[in-house]
Amino acid sequence: MASQMNRLRKPVLSLTVAGLMVAAGCSGGTDKSAGQEKAADTGKSQEPFKITMMNQSIVAEPPRPDDPVIAAIEKYTNTKLEIQWVPGTTYTDKLNATIAAGSLPMVVLLQSRPQTVINAIRSGYFWEIGPYLKDYPNLERSLNKQVLKNVSLDGKLYSIFRSRALVGDGVIFRKDWLDNLGMKAPTNIDELYNTIKAFTLNDPDKNGKNDTIGFAEEMSLRGFNFLLAAFGGGNQWDVKDGKLQSVYYSQAYLDTLNFYRKLYEEKLMNQDFALATRPQNIDNMDKGQYGVRMGDPDQITRHSQLFKSNPKAELEVTSTLNGKNGVRVLMDTGYTGEFVFPKSSVKTEAQLRQILAYFDKISEDAGQNIFEWGLEGVHYTMQNGKPARTQEQQDKYNSEVIQLEQTLQVSDGSRAVEGVIDPYVKKYKDAKNAVANNLVPNPAASYTSDTLNQKSAELNKMINDARVKYIMGQLDEAGWKSAVDSWSKAGGDKVTQELNEQYAKDPNK
Repeated sequence: MASQMNRLRKPVLSLTVAGLMVAAGCSGGTDKSAGQEKAADTGKSQEPFKITMMNQSIVAEPPRPDDPVIAAIEKYTNTKLEIQWVPGTTYTDKLNATIAAGSLPMVVLLQSRPQTVINAIRSGYFWEIGPYLKDYPNLERSLNKQVLKNVSLDGKLYSIFRSRALVGDGVIFRKDWLDNLGMKAPTNIDELYNTIKAFTLNDPDKNGKNDTIGFAEEMSLRGFNFLLAAFGGGNQWDVKDGKLQSVYYSQAYLDTLNFYRKLYEEKLMNQDFALATRPQNIDNMDKGQYGVRMGDPDQITRHSQLFKSNPKAELEVTSTLNGKNGVRVLMDTGYTGEFVFPKSSVKTEAQLRQILAYFDKISEDAGQNIFEWGLEGVHYTMQNGKPARTQEQQDKYNSEVIQLEQTLQVSDGSRAVEGVIDPYVKKYKDAKNAVANNLVPNPAASYTSDTLNQKSAELNKMINDARVKYIMGQLDEAGWKSAVDSWSKAGGDKVTQELNEQYAKDPNK
């Protein structure tokens, strides 16, 4: 649960309500003329509609103002995008400064929702867009209904989220090692354990040396949620007797910890997991040291160095593991960041509708194609009626388009044309699609907790530290339960109470 909360509760912004009031012109909310303006459609406007935006740059060199892919988006949507790209490491500070200066753009990316932002939303400083969504069918169709509910506040929608896959968990393994050992891909918990053990002890690379480790884990315990689902655990919260209860109290959580503890005691996993980072584990798997990694299935595409050093290596990925309650995968958040629309800069309903029309346009099939494939002749060529890429075009796409796909696109790309794709891309997409109907949602995802907003770092650290100590044998079962009790007293009980108050009133639970 701690790792899940970390994903949901990104670094807290030190915003102030006073700063947001300055940004909103201290008007307290609604422009009187907003509801009287007629809808405007960017597709029918003769002059490009200018949209100012503040967004996060995920690469060292952000896109240029004359970026050809952005130019294609502008032409398709008949807009002029003025985007302020801010590095992720300084985004919070820059957003705070922009708010304090009262110069918010028309579209603002929020990486998280600290209490100050929640207060500002409730005070009317951002447009509520829920009532308008039905008028933009491409946008509405592209946004998952469960995620829309999760990002709502008090039952109202104020943002357009950037979609991400709902399946964020899976297991990646060396298929060539399985073949060498005469084994089949694991389909349940016992088979997964046996695979990890064989990868450690049975010389899977057939080099005559005892130099492999079955399972690679990192400090965040990236594979924990995948195993927790297999052991029957809930998604952060269980529902018991009509109330929410933290999964920390569940037998499934303890069973998952015991599985890790067994792997650690038997030296079937890297003994430095508490300090290991994801890049280090990827690198060690590329060097042929590790046989199994867990995490997002698309991580399978990040092992190009493995194939360069060992052309005979082969990876496989699955999110299908038959556990205590069958095949179950904890549903990921389904989004990363969300766009909100300040009333200080989007002054009328007509302007809001033009912005929503832009997002609707890029959510069309052809709009999604721009993000998924880039520019013809540059990032792909047509082969037998389907887009396809050479390695050079793939490299150009990776350096020029992926950053835009991850920062500007709000759909999940599922309506883009299917082209000739890399076999490993197909593998992870197939793995996600195979469990699309076996997802376990977080029953409290759409609720907010003031206590959690204030104490998430402290509470998560308590659990993370206790998990590591338990796995390493420094805590016994009584010690783990004591750590959970300490979490409860430090604020966990208050978080549970606040969420249950909302759960009890939710007619859609």
